[in-house]
Amino acid sequence: MRIRHVLATATLGTTLALGALAAPAQASEAASSGSASLSCRLAWSDSYTAGVSCTGGTFVAWADCKNGSRAQGAAAASGGTSYAYCSSYGSSLVKPVRWGAVEVR
Repeated sequence: MRIRHVLATATLGTTLALGALAAPAQASEAASSGSASLSCRLAWSDSYTAGVSCTGGTFVAWADCKNGSRAQGAAAASGGTSYAYCSSYGSSLVKPVRWGAVEVR
């Protein structure tokens, strides 16, 4: 599990370096480790949580928090929703919500 977390974090850094940030409530093609097969949208959010839904593969959502942390959700199957909780970091979501997803292989 630790290796998967490290790989997801590394992939997330690559995704950010490529500029794969999306505006709230817009669909996004999430880039990850040589795969652009995900099609994602911000399905739900409140002050503390971002729920991201994707199709095209298993994925993990992320969202930026006001305190500088990046919350990461649990892996979800294609068509499901992964929730990133900034409350787990003692913070709330950056507004407008900055979110994304990375494919898990």
